[in-house]
Amino acid sequence: MADVKVEPPRTIDNVLQLLGTLGRYQLFQAVLLAIGNLSICFHLLNFVFIAQDAKEQCAVTPLYGNDTNTDYDKCDVTVQNTTTNVTSRHTCSAWTYGVKRDYSIVSEWDLVCGNVFLGRLPQSLFIVGQGIGAATVSVMSDKFGRKPFLVMSHVLTAGAGLALAFAPNIAAFSGLRLVNGIFQQGIVVTTYTMLMEAFPRSRRLEVATFNALSWSISTVLLTGTAYLLRDMDWRTTQLIFVSVSISVLLQIFFMGESLRWLITNKRAKRAFAIFKRAAKMNKVEVTDVPLPGIGLEKPSVELSSKKTKYMEANETETGKADVMYSCLDLVRTKFMLKICAVVWFSWLIDSLTYFSLYLTSSSLADDHYLNFFLNSLAEIPSGPLNLFVGKRWGRRVFFMFFHVQAGVCLLVATTIRALAVGQAASTAATVLAFIGKIGNSACFNAMFVYAPEIFPTNLRSAGMGSGSTAARVGGMIAPFISILADIAPWAPGTIFGVACLVTAGLNYFLPEPEGRELPQTIEDVKAWSKAPVKE
Repeated sequence: MADVKVEPPRTIDNVLQLLGTLGRYQLFQAVLLAIGNLSICFHLLNFVFIAQDAKEQCAVTPLYGNDTNTDYDKCDVTVQNTTTNVTSRHTCSAWTYGVKRDYSIVSEWDLVCGNVFLGRLPQSLFIVGQGIGAATVSVMSDKFGRKPFLVMSHVLTAGAGLALAFAPNIAAFSGLRLVNGIFQQGIVVTTYTMLMEAFPRSRRLEVATFNALSWSISTVLLTGTAYLLRDMDWRTTQLIFVSVSISVLLQIFFMGESLRWLITNKRAKRAFAIFKRAAKMNKVEVTDVPLPGIGLEKPSVELSSKKTKYMEANETETGKADVMYSCLDLVRTKFMLKICAVVWFSWLIDSLTYFSLYLTSSSLADDHYLNFFLNSLAEIPSGPLNLFVGKRWGRRVFFMFFHVQAGVCLLVATTIRALAVGQAASTAATVLAFIGKIGNSACFNAMFVYAPEIFPTNLRSAGMGSGSTAARVGGMIAPFISILADIAPWAPGTIFGVACLVTAGLNYFLPEPEGRELPQTIEDVKAWSKAPVKE
């Protein structure tokens, strides 16, 4: 073990740098968190494959006599009396499908025609559950710790996902999707929060890129798994999807608590234990090194009753008093309200566009599996683009540029599809839609990195949760976009394109976190300029 002389760290970022910006311990934690992306993906996007359309047609019901001509359509039967030449229309009461009955929930429970909204409802309720989880249960990780809440969310999400495979009807299935969404959101928020807290500012973009790539790989694996299971019934498919949650065992036994959270919340004993464990794994000597605010011999800090309710009586070694916040502090001041409003709107639009392109089977290609695979491929550049652009020009420029790219490409692709015909026009529209999807994926995935960077430590999960709640509103609307597309094919692309351009303009008002340590207080964020710090 190397004997390294070190100066006492004055900030939490110094502590992380002392351990090594890309040490073995931190990389191991990042891998454990990235494995969780597989579970997030398989629980979030599985609905695309277990609720596939089944090419329905009215079942033949010869109840109209021999002197009639009967035409069976998807949702009704047209009957023409050959004697009187009178035509009547009857609503279907039963259907036949181009697949076996238990192929998907659509074919098993006849979620077609008048029941088509019931077929979209489970995914919308899942998104509602995510919103509930983001606004409520995810805040628990700020109070009780990141790891316990993450593990609990994994276990409860797996339990709800397992129960889905045995749902007797659409009502039970929809209710379980709601529960599934509530606890799945705990995994999402806590995973990204822990990832950002594990590394110093100089390495956050690299780690974010790694995490984005792990998500992209997860979506590709989901596509391949679903394709291999394409002849299975939906219940078996769901059970196999849920089985990836066994990865939580790795997090239970090998993942450590967030050192940044432990230091901020004065958990001295556990903080020193994690610190020494990381140092040992990274082969760094840290004997008798104090941690900022919880030095080896410093008494515990008590809250002052004379000062404001947010200020602690003793000051840290940095000379700044630690601050404790409540969720209301997200909107208590104009400064934080402006940031939250832009984050909420951006996340809502990005989520609406992102999930609509996934859930609309013909958004890129006509083949269901090929379409999903193309959408998955469009995810891969998002991480490297964030690293390349964000490192050089900052997060704000990144978001503004790729929102413009997504908006322009989707608008042009929509115009070509509406006005032009032929193979060349179709190919051009598909290519533009793919490029637009790359821009949308880059913004959607990068927001999970950006949001933790601009909220103070004791508001980080609450800020992530509130932003993610806004995203769930967009995701909740997304399953119904295909119905709008059937009525007005040009409408979805137009809405997405215009909204992305508006979002690009709003992104100008966000602060720039590039090159800065994760903020501990709101005052830290206020002190930032709109230009990245060049190191």
